Amino acid sequence: MAKYLSQQQGIRENVNFLKNRLNALASKMRANPERLRVDAAFHLPFRYKAMVDDTKGIIVTPLVAADAVDRAIYGLTALYIEPGSQHPCETLRVPGVIALPTDWIKELDYLNGLKSEIEALIGQIEDQHERSKVWKTWQYMSGLQAMRKTWIANGPKKVTFFWESAPSVLNKTAKEWIAHYSDYLKKLHGHIPKLNELDEGDKSRKFVLLIAELQRDCKPNENIAAFRPGQPHVRARVTFHDSQKLMLRPAPTPIVYEYGDSVPTIIPLSNWEPEVSTPKRETRKQMISTVPVVDGLWFYRYLESYRYG
Repeated sequence: MAKYLSQQQGIRENVNFLKNRLNALASKMRANPERLRVDAAFHLPFRYKAMVDDTKGIIVTPLVAADAVDRAIYGLTALYIEPGSQHPCETLRVPGVIALPTDWIKELDYLNGLKSEIEALIGQIEDQHERSKVWKTWQYMSGLQAMRKTWIANGPKKVTFFWESAPSVLNKTAKEWIAHYSDYLKKLHGHIPKLNELDEGDKSRKFVLLIAELQRDCKPNENIAAFRPGQPHVRARVTFHDSQKLMLRPAPTPIVYEYGDSVPTIIPLSNWEPEVSTPKRETRKQMISTVPVVDGLWFYRYLESYRYG
């Protein structure tokens, strides 16, 4: 990774470079559509709220001909949200499978490396507010789209698209969470501030409150769950003609492969319907309190019978 005066300066330089290279690649693709082949592309509507309404389904529309080509190119190269239709918390979703010539794949592979560098620089900025300020350098820029890498598959045999909406749960003891966020606050402020030292809008206030609540109400060895409800997202399972192991990962934007490869079998993405909780997920929900330790944070105490298991 190159050296920069600051992480912010490095991010700005790399994003501007990325923007220019993606714009150039998009122009080449649109000027030479005969050089690419869209074997599948699906349109997903944008949502208008930060969170998915898990009581509503998602309609998936297969795209064909010029619509498929236009949207697939957009899915590979877009960095900005669509004002008026795309919520700032939502990233673009154009799942699909595209065959591209070698030079365009090499360019996407190079840009994947650049996105990894941007992601690493962002990760070095611990304060969420400072991260947000960097992205505001460019109006309507989507930081998540700028860091999202293109999936390049080598000789895919079969591509299966599907929805996943499993919740994420990370367990640590109260003592471990206190230590984690104490370190975070010390790095951010040089010490663990008291609540009255922080402005009302300072997001680190919530972590000061979290530490105080855990110290007051919990024993050090009590399990505390960082529980986030699952949001429906698109994934793909890819098997290959050679001995490569199958790959399973998120696939919100087109998977690309060499134009000369054979067309893989494609199992298309279906509509997403609100799920009925499985017994395992329902049991886990029943183990965790419905009231967060601190409003606005995803931390929950277990019910009495499960706190130390």
